[in-house]
Amino acid sequence: MQIEVLQDNYNFANTYLFSNGTNAIIIDPACDIKYLKKHVKDKKILGVFLTHGHFDHFKNLDDTLKEFNVKCYLHKNAYEKVMNIETSYAKMFGCFKTPDVTKEDFIFVNDGQSITLENIKVKTIFTPGHTNCSVVYIIDELMFSGDTLFNMSVGRTDLATGNSAVQMNTLNMLKKMKIDYKIYPGHENSTTLFYEQKYNPYMK
Repeated sequence: MQIEVLQDNYNFANTYLFSNGTNAIIIDPACDIKYLKKHVKDKKILGVFLTHGHFDHFKNLDDTLKEFNVKCYLHKNAYEKVMNIETSYAKMFGCFKTPDVTKEDFIFVNDGQSITLENIKVKTIFTPGHTNCSVVYIIDELMFSGDTLFNMSVGRTDLATGNSAVQMNTLNMLKKMKIDYKIYPGHENSTTLFYEQKYNPYMK
């Protein structure tokens, strides 16, 4: 397995290219498609996974789906944000149009659902709080946490559909997990779940 962290944008949002042999998936297509293609090379992209519906994490979604001819997997509430420049905050980032996609380009994921794309198995866990559409994706002992959990921090809750009480329930759920997942967040550097359980002030 291989994980590449790609970041070429002023929003400092991480795009992840996860590969198992020649097969790969993309998590949060925030980086430029030309930059992404340089890293994909001859890998076969099986799908795109979106952790939540904020623009800084999907700003190159339409280009990515068209380039690799794949589906986007996301929570149904995230789809509503993707298609709304107000609640996705695309407008705040200077984008005044929704992605050039149709509903057929998306597959909705549910809490606890596992999706197998050839030799890559992705489990979804619904983690509302930062938004009502936040999920984390687990592949083996790796967790792609979006803006749910960061190194020593968590996602803000003062944006549309954010809720600090709901976030606390999510953090309590994560605190009870017994596997020390390597965490790859939507921004900044990786960490581990046991470290965050012990030291993250928001998980106390």
